[in-house]
Amino acid sequence: MSRPEDIKDHLANVQQIESIVGTLRALAAAHQLEAKAHLEAVRAHEATVAAALSTALGAGAIWPEEAEHAGHLSIVIGAAQGFCGAHSDHLAEAAQAEVASGAGLIVVGGRTEGMLADTPLIWAAEMAAHAPQVPDLASRLADAVFEELAKKPGLRVRIVFADPDPEKPGPGTITRHSVFPLDPARFQPARAAAPLTSLPAGDLLGALIEEYVYSELCEALMLGFAAENAARAEAMARAQSNVRRIATDLRGDYQRARQEQMTTEIIELTTAAVG
Repeated sequence: MSRPEDIKDHLANVQQIESIVGTLRALAAAHQLEAKAHLEAVRAHEATVAAALSTALGAGAIWPEEAEHAGHLSIVIGAAQGFCGAHSDHLAEAAQAEVASGAGLIVVGGRTEGMLADTPLIWAAEMAAHAPQVPDLASRLADAVFEELAKKPGLRVRIVFADPDPEKPGPGTITRHSVFPLDPARFQPARAAAPLTSLPAGDLLGALIEEYVYSELCEALMLGFAAENAARAEAMARAQSNVRRIATDLRGDYQRARQEQMTTEIIELTTAAVG
């Protein structure tokens, strides 16, 4: 059996690990709540833009013709860091599947980008560290997407991310969502008085389409941010349970080792006294 002093040192290390794990779990839970609050605003903006598109169509704007198919571009909203169980692996596998299907790849999230070191990427960026940073990241991502669309107008763009919805099966259910071209059937023309505008109808519709794509990217990024933190909170909860179990076992080992040490010392003292 190990010496009580060694077991005590081991227990101190385990308790430090428990403190770190608890902090990571608390931060992940806080980020989840932060994402949930911001997601409401993102979806409200998306609904507003959708209503504006419907109004523009109702006022006589003509939906732009769809360009000839020119391949696929996949945007993978990956993981920024580790300590989130199999979440990172699932996203890397999804990214590899997109590449295998012939799609060009854009990746958000340093952890996922690192796991795809041998895969050529069109564009990559780190995931936002906090929910309020997501809109700026979405803006930069939208710029990268529209730059590719300018080169290949017929690109089909889809976004791949983990859905944090706890009611869906599996850890971080992978979702694939078409982003561009938009389906005009989503926007039923709103019959209302023509709004006052300062742009030609075609330019206005084009700007609204770009804004709607931006809002969808923003929503997917926020969901990906929430999913990573949900996975991390779950992984840290499991780790916390394991660390506490190990600490309990070490306390038992310490008591037994200390008792054995005391018994040995008493026997040695008794033997010396008799001699």
